[in-house]
Formats: sequence, C-alpha cells, structure tokens
Amino acid sequence: MKKLRDLLEKPWFSMTFAVCCGVILYMFLSNLAHIFGGLGWIYQLTTPVVIGIIMAYMMNPMAVWFENGLLQSVVRDRTRHSLSVFFTVLILLAALVLLILAVIPSLVRSLAALAGGFDSYREAAAVYINDLSRWASDLGIDISELISAFNNTLNKVAENMPAYLNRVLEASHNMGAFLVNLVIGFILAVYILMSKQSMLDTINRLRHALMSEEAYRQHNAFFKRCHTILISYIGYSLLDAMIVGTTNAVFMSLFRMEFTPLISLLVGTTNLLPTFGPMIGAALGAFILVLVNPFHALLFLIFTLVLQTIDGYVIKPKLFGGMLGVPSVVILISIVLGGQLMGAAGILFAIPFAAIFTFVYNEALLPWLEARKDKKEVPAEAGASGPAEPAEAPSDQK
Repeated sequence: MKKLRDLLEKPWFSMTFAVCCGVILYMFLSNLAHIFGGLGWIYQLTTPVVIGIIMAYMMNPMAVWFENGLLQSVVRDRTRHSLSVFFTVLILLAALVLLILAVIPSLVRSLAALAGGFDSYREAAAVYINDLSRWASDLGIDISELISAFNNTLNKVAENMPAYLNRVLEASHNMGAFLVNLVIGFILAVYILMSKQSMLDTINRLRHALMSEEAYRQHNAFFKRCHTILISYIGYSLLDAMIVGTTNAVFMSLFRMEFTPLISLLVGTTNLLPTFGPMIGAALGAFILVLVNPFHALLFLIFTLVLQTIDGYVIKPKLFGGMLGVPSVVILISIVLGGQLMGAAGILFAIPFAAIFTFVYNEALLPWLEARKDKKEVPAEAGASGPAEPAEAPSDQK
C-alpha cells in the first residue's frame, strides 16, 4: 500500500495513468458498435425471454388491481391470484381481437390504396403545384425554388418506390419472426405472472442473505420509486397516445379525409416518442395527404399544431403532474443517448430513465457526498481547536 501511495504522489505516474485511461476510453468508444454487435447473437437467443419479462411487468399492475380489488372476496390466495392472471389475459386478448377487427383491415386498405394510386396522386399534386405557381406569379411572389424542391422530392420517392416496397416485404418477413417471439414471450409472461410470488420470495431471500436490514430497506424504497416512475410513465404515455390518435381520427373523419386509420395510427404511435415524435407524425401525415388533397394537408397541419399545443400544456401536465421533474437539457441528452444506443426503445424510455437518474442524483448521491464532507470537516475543526484547557479551581474567598 505504501509503494502504491508513493507512486500516486509522483507526477509522471498520474500523467501516465491519465493517458492510459484516455486511450482505453477512446478504444472502447471507437469499437462500441463491434462490442454491441458481438452481443447481438445473445440478444437474439434471449429475445423471447426478454419480451416475456417486459410483458409480465406491463401486465402485472392490471393483475394486482384485479387481485386487490374485484377479487378481494376470494378467500384462497392462490385461487385469487390465478383468477386475476386469467382475467388480465382475457382482457388483453379481447382488446387485441377488437384492435385487429377494427383497425387492421382499414389500415391494409389504406396502405394498398396509397401504394397503388401513387402515380395519380403525383399527377394531382403537379396540377396543384402549377395552380399555386400561377397564383404566386400573379402576386409577384417567386416560389420556383420551393416548387423545384417539392418536384425533386416526388421524383425521388417515385424512383425509390420499388426499393421501398422491397423493404416493406423484408419488414413483413422480420415482422413474422417478431410475431413468433411475441407469442412465445406472451406465454412466458403468463407463466411468470403465475409464479410471481415464488420468484419474488427467492430473490428477496437472496437479497436478505447478501444485505443488512438497513440496506435491504433502502433498496426496496429505491426499486419501488423506480417501479412507480416506469409504470406511471408507460401507462400515461399510452393513454395520451390513445387520446391524441382518437382525436385525430375524429377530426379527419369529420372532414372526410383520406387514409384516416393509417394517419391516425401514425400520429398516435409517434406521439409516444418524446419531443420529436409529434413532429414526425405531423410531417408523415401531411406528406401522405398532400398527394391527395393539399387543402386537407394544410387543415391537418393546423389541427395537429393546435392538438399538440393542448396536449403539451393541458393533457400531459394533468396526466403526469409533478411525477418527473426532469430538467429539459437532461431530457434532451437522454433522448440523444438513448436513440444512439437502443434506437426507438431508447428514445421511448429516455424520460423515465432521466427521471430515475435525477432523483438518484438529488436524493441519494448529493446527500451522501454532503454527509461525507461533514464527517471530514468535524474532526478537522476539533483537531484545530486543540484540547480544552482544564478550568482553574476556584480560590477560597475569606
């Protein structure tokens, strides 16, 4: 230990150590893609298990609600738990069937109509562009560059349409494999929910053996807080996406716009992505509508702006309340890093992870550092003051 302390005090050692750490960090960041790529085959093998764990985690609040609410009168714990899992699975399957019957057929028809009528949409858009150019020329406004950019975009989309269709077919093939993993994961999720209590008892017994009682209590409070943040965020985000998507569908239906199911699904899905999601949904929906009716595209953009304003300032604050309390810069950094590391899933869970990091930093790390500092300062002050001198004995007064 003394030799190591002597080395640390030498200037050349600290400089060498810093350079080595910098080189190791650079090599790690430069080969990050290869590192994650090497772990990709492990992820492929464990995908059904990961999906099952995530689905069980998402289904658990509904099962707990059944178990502690509607089924509270059932005496036997095992029977009550089994019935709660059964009703949870039944409701989810019923919701899935309703979704398939209500949305999927119209969605398929919209996609087929969009792909099959692209040439006619292109010709109609050219007519609208010529009318707009003539109107702008009458007013003395030069929009030639804007029209040229729009035409170039349409031409590129038309040229790449076969490639896009091939990608859709490839995605359909990948979707089939994903659906198989989804079915396997759902079955695993049911088994995980059924044996949840025994699994938790085993994990808690191991934690009790490894931790002190105080550490065990602190860890329970930490995990409970993380669970509350994640479940609340996911549930409220799904509810908010349903509200936005349904409102958009009602608006488009009132104005008899084309591709209402497709665009409403896009708007609701992209609304799950924080910050940039609503802009992506608005851009995709407007691009689809402008091929059919530019006036409808303009109405859609205006309505989306109003809807997202209401959603951002009224609906989301009512749903989330003060649950997150994350600074904007932390959210932005989390979205960028999450998107780079885990794609859409990283963007989706960037905000709850940022919230967890923020409360750990404010309520655990900072108090620990401050307490550590206070412990160091108290002995130093006591040593500086020195030992107290003994008080003089009072003299006898006569």
